Order: sequence, then C-alpha cells, then structure tokens
Amino acid sequence: MAIDIKPRSAWAERAAYTGRGQIMAAELTWTLGWDVRTAMEVVRNQIAATPDPVQGREWAPWKGGVFIHHAGPRSFAPDSEADCIQHIADIWHDHKPKYGDIAYNFLVCPHGLIYTGRGLVRGEANGGDAPPTALTKRGEVWVSGVGAVGRNAGFYSVLGLIRSANQPTSAMLGSIKNLIRHLQNNVSSEVRAGDNIFPHSHGDNTECPGNLTPYAQLGSAIDPGRPTVRPAAPVIPRVAWGARPPRAESPVPLSQRTGFAVHYSAGPPTQSLRSIQNFHMDGRGWPDIGYNFLVDRSGRIYEGRGWLSIGAHATGYNTTHIGVCFIGSDGDATPAAKNAIRALYYAANKNAGRVLTATYHGAIGSTSCPGADLRNWVIAGLGGDDVPIEGGGVPGAGSGITTVRSVSAQQQAVNLLGHRPMLSVDGSFGPLTAAGVRWLQTRVGVTADANWGPLTEAAYIAYISEGGGGGGITLYRSVMAQQYAVNALGYVPPLVQDASFGPLTAAGVRWLQTKIGVVADGNWGPATEKAYRTHTGGNVDGIGGISTIRSVAAQQNAVNGLGYTPALDVDGSFGPLTATGVRWLQTRVGVTADGNWGPATEAAYGSYTDGERLVIDGSFGPITIAATQRAIGVVPDGSWGPASKRALQRHLNTWSDAGLVVDGVTGIGTVQALQRHLNKMIGAGLTVDGSWGPGTNRALQTALNLEKF
Repeated sequence: MAIDIKPRSAWAERAAYTGRGQIMAAELTWTLGWDVRTAMEVVRNQIAATPDPVQGREWAPWKGGVFIHHAGPRSFAPDSEADCIQHIADIWHDHKPKYGDIAYNFLVCPHGLIYTGRGLVRGEANGGDAPPTALTKRGEVWVSGVGAVGRNAGFYSVLGLIRSANQPTSAMLGSIKNLIRHLQNNVSSEVRAGDNIFPHSHGDNTECPGNLTPYAQLGSAIDPGRPTVRPAAPVIPRVAWGARPPRAESPVPLSQRTGFAVHYSAGPPTQSLRSIQNFHMDGRGWPDIGYNFLVDRSGRIYEGRGWLSIGAHATGYNTTHIGVCFIGSDGDATPAAKNAIRALYYAANKNAGRVLTATYHGAIGSTSCPGADLRNWVIAGLGGDDVPIEGGGVPGAGSGITTVRSVSAQQQAVNLLGHRPMLSVDGSFGPLTAAGVRWLQTRVGVTADANWGPLTEAAYIAYISEGGGGGGITLYRSVMAQQYAVNALGYVPPLVQDASFGPLTAAGVRWLQTKIGVVADGNWGPATEKAYRTHTGGNVDGIGGISTIRSVAAQQNAVNGLGYTPALDVDGSFGPLTATGVRWLQTRVGVTADGNWGPATEAAYGSYTDGERLVIDGSFGPITIAATQRAIGVVPDGSWGPASKRALQRHLNTWSDAGLVVDGVTGIGTVQALQRHLNKMIGAGLTVDGSWGPGTNRALQTALNLEKF
C-alpha cells in the first residue's frame, strides 16, 4: 500500500521563522557576514535536511515497535493545514535546545497527513528517564519475547497532533495505522518496527497520549495486524548498535581472503555489542571490535569491522580469514543464528568470487572456541536453511554510505570545505554528490572512494578541528570569540570584533599562539584551545565552547540531566560555569575532561545515558547487584547468591583470564581478579588487596555505567 509521508521541508520554512530559527540565522549573519535572506535560506535547508544517525547510541526499533504520543494539555483546533504545519514548527522550536532537533519520528495531523520528524533516525521522545523496575533499567520497557528494551533505542515515536481536550479524527487514526504498517513492512530491515504498540504512559509517569490511549495497543483501530514474516538475515550497521569509532582501520581486498572462521563470545547471549567492543578496545588495546561480523540468537547480523578490514580474531589469520562471532556460549546458538552464519559464508564466497575454507577458531588456534556445538556444525558443513541477507553488501564506488553521516550531512560537509559549485542539499546521492565526497576525501587525506565511512568521518573531524584548510577554523571557537580572546591578552591595536576572519585577525591569532607557546599558524585548533585555557587558568570567555556537535543550550541541558548541582542556567552562553559543568559530565561519562564537546564526548554521553546510570555511592545494594547480574548474564533479581558469584567467576575467567575455580565463593582470589579487571578496563587505580569495600564498589559502578565491565 502506497503511503504519502511529507518530508521535513514541508515544515522547515515555518521553523526557520520561529525564535530558534531566527537565532540560528542571526548567528550566521553575525559570524559569517551573510545577508539575512541568505542566512534564512541556509537555516531552512539545515532544518529540512535528514538528521544524522545518532552516534554512540543504539537504534534497534525491530526489538520494540511504536510509542504513541499526543501534544500535551489544552486544545488544538486547526482551521487549516497551515495551522498544523505551524504547530509542528513550534514543537521543533521547543525541542531544539534540549534534544537538538524535534524529538518525534513522525507526526500525524487531524487531517490525516503524515509528517517526517526525525524519520527513520532514532528519536528521543519516549521517556528515556522512565523509572527502573525489577527487570528494567531506567529508560527501558519490558517486551515479551525480547526482554528489556530501551524506550528510545527500540521504539519509534509517533505523535498524534491533538491535545488532551481533543478526540482523534478517523483520518488521523487511519493514517497512524498506515504509518505503522509501513514501518513494520516497507522499510529496510535494520530500522523495521517491531510488533508492539504502546502508549507513552506505558511504564512512565505521564498522562500522554491522552485520548489516543485506548488506541495505543494491539488489536485497536491503529493496529495493522502482524507484519508478514519474511525469513531473512538483516545486517545491523555499526551506527545502529552504537559502535565507537575505530582508532584505526587496516583495509584488505577480498582477493586476499581465503577462509571464513566461526567464533563465539563465550559470554551470555544478552551481552551487548558495545561491551564486547569496549573490552577489545580498552581491555585488549585493539583499535576496534575484533570480529568482522557478529550474530545473535535471533539471526540478526551485526557489522563489526565489515568485509574489507583486517580483523583481530585469530592470530596469523586476521588478513586471510573473515571472522564471524556468535554472541553467546556453547549450546546457545539457535537454528536462526546458524542460518545467519551460513548466509554470511555464502555471501563471503560471492563477494570474494571463489569458495572460502569454512573453519572455526579452535582449528586455527589453541582455544576451545566456538564450543562443541558450533565446532561440530562447522565440521559437518554449516547445514541449515538458505536465507537472504538484507543489507551489508560490499561498498562500491559511489554507493553512498549513510550509516555514519546522512547524504544531506555529507553534502553540507562538502560545501563547508569550499566545493564549487555547491552541492544541492537534497539528500539524494547522485553523481555530483559522489564527486563531491571524493573531492572532500582527497582534501582530508583518505581514499577517494565516495563512501563516507568511519575513516572519512574521523579524517573530516580532524581536518576541520586542526585547521587543515587554513584560516579561520571555528570548530573550537567562533571568529568573534577568537577576536575577543586575542584582545583579552592585550593585543595592540585591538581587533575589531566583527566576526570576519581577515588578515588582521589571522595576525592576531598568530600573535596569541606565539604568546601561549603553540605553533603560530593562525588556525585555532585543539592545541591552541588547550594552551589558551591553560594560559588563562581556565577563565574562558563567554563565547567559547564547541557547539558544532551539540548546541551550548543542549550541552547545558545534558549536564543538568545527569544531576549536576547547582544546575546550569540553560541560556546558550558558554561561560566558565558551563565549561566546568561540561568537564564534570566528561569525567562522569569517561572521556578527557577538556570542556570541549566533540565527537568523543557525544558518543560517550550517548552510551552512558543508554546504560545503567548508577549512583556512584560505593554501596553494593540491590540496584548495583541487578546491574552486575545483567552484565554477567544471570537473572537480575538484586540478590547476590551462589549462582551470581559463580557467574562472576566465569565472567572474570572469560574476560580477564583470571583462572578462578568456579565454586561460588567470593574469596580473596576472586576479589583480586575483580580488582585487576577493573584496573584494566577503566584505570580504576585499585589496590589489589582482595578486600571488597566501597572503593571497589565505586569502580564497579563506574565500569557498569560505561559498559566496560
């Protein structure tokens, strides 16, 4: 069934003329000297562009489904569709400071028109701070047959554009039903909606969605029925499971591949991919998760290093063999999981153009991996059913990768670096966009293949951060802020603070760099920012702070959301108090506390807010026990008994090579192994004395919050 979903451009014009939109335009006229008409056009295009995938945060709507919302108290009685469009623009205005964008995925008006909010990118409207229960963490809901699922990580948010005094129209209900059917059946597998339909109030303290509540359930007028089941093995891209960017990447052509090696993670099947990646990067010191692909019990395939990168899964065979890991232990692999591994094997043969040798880790290394069940299955020939793989093909030139940065965002980045003629920011990856991306890749120093992957993203961020283009780098500090800083250190004659980066400002910045002891190249990059902060004793001016990743107001909201006291004023001004708050947040989420909200802080913040969010109080009470139990793969009942102690010992044996006897006794040896593991994973600095006290508990709580246990 065809469905008409209005793009963001349908309401972007109105949003550009809200208070927030006009502030964005004013900043462009102020810092870049643009005329108002040009600035408003740029703001409109920015609002209309497809949002980037959220970095560091899981997006798995196939686990959950859809949450239904309404627009709050009072009444909304539109006289025309123009009133509905204005209402959506006003919602964007309200959401922009806290969420950085409109929080809903889709909005449906009383006339039955469907509008795109964040679309198929993760939203933030479903109650990420909903209280924990005996089975769920904060911000999760229990889904039958799946388990605990993040409210934002696993569900679309659909807003019915009515308020509490209004009844939904039949046109609205019919369109919500069609939208849900579309999300369950007609979108790509990695963003396909699950079966469930919940009201916002389900598991959260809110009256939302008001008069839509009776419909927000299975079997109602908005339920399209169960989606058609199509046997397939979907490939979940890195951005969807919240992967960290790799520290490095070593490409390998498929022509060098000769084998296909099966592994298991040796942990519980509930183990998160981020915990495996964190262990490999922080515990092993590897640049990324070690496997090329991973597979879960349901038969879903997760992109690790992918087809074209050397893995870290079998010493001596990482270049020649593609490594595929089943997430679980011996005996946990289901027929669906085996079918997915089998499908990957045949896809590897097709991609390589020849038959690869199918093997298992223990056959090419001294290990019991992948356990007897998978070992025997591989030896017997990887039997099972043939299922198609959805997604995850080998990237080719010009294919337009969007798992790291949307097409619209790639077009904006190309234009930012000065490509001429400027690309149309239309979200369409055609020959002109491919050529523009190749031009950018050449400029930032990576292979010009037109595929915007993790290496292109890292190189692009480094380039704009460190002044690769020369003259007026503004990622760390606006031109106006640079002029202010130069004058504050006594430059004579003082610069005119006109936000224009000309020869006089460049000379002033070089003078400042000489004064504070860094290379005087005129580019205000991270070294200059750090040296300036050190020189001024941290007394930064009120117009500094990185705001290209997250606006200053959104940073202030994030700091307050993690419990910072006293709470920051959300005023959009980056002064000393905000800088201190950002450093506090960075310490809490486990990144360098430099006060600059860059890509690493954004990814760590996303991971942290999706995690346990334990209070670091040094107590080993029921909440911390339940979090520990989730990490080690036992029922999270909050009671620390022999089964949990044995699971901890197995966990330490697997992930820290502890060599413990699994006897369920938490003796000195077990505690010492725990302390060594925490020191390795988070640099806890614990004395390895075998005494499990408040210090060890605080380190454990920190590791659980960071998914590094």
